Amino acid sequence: MLHSRGELVLMLDADGATKVTDLEKLETQMHALAEKDKDNLSAAMPNGLSLKLSDIEVAAFGSCARLEKQALATRKWYRNLLMKGFHLIVLLTAGPGIHDTQVVL
Repeated sequence: MLHSRGELVLMLDADGATKVTDLEKLETQMHALAEKDKDNLSAAMPNGLSLKLSDIEVAAFGSCARLEKQALATRKWYRNLLMKGFHLIVLLTAGPGIHDTQVVL
């Protein structure tokens, strides 16, 4: 991500939980936010200076936490076992203050 180039940069988990068909909706919303910020910032710019849409930084973050029960039901049993085992290792090594943002134990 640090060395990425391009107007949009996307990072996904490798588990395939994100639907590719949803990316178009995300892109539309991100462009709408950037356009709104561009209008707000352009009004504050000195005369003669203008902003391009690519000058505006927009970030979006998603979580499947609300879909945990559905995800547990559709995953293979061994993936659930590995996930719970990993969370146990994190709990034992890092303590109870560390939580997965996508899965509530």
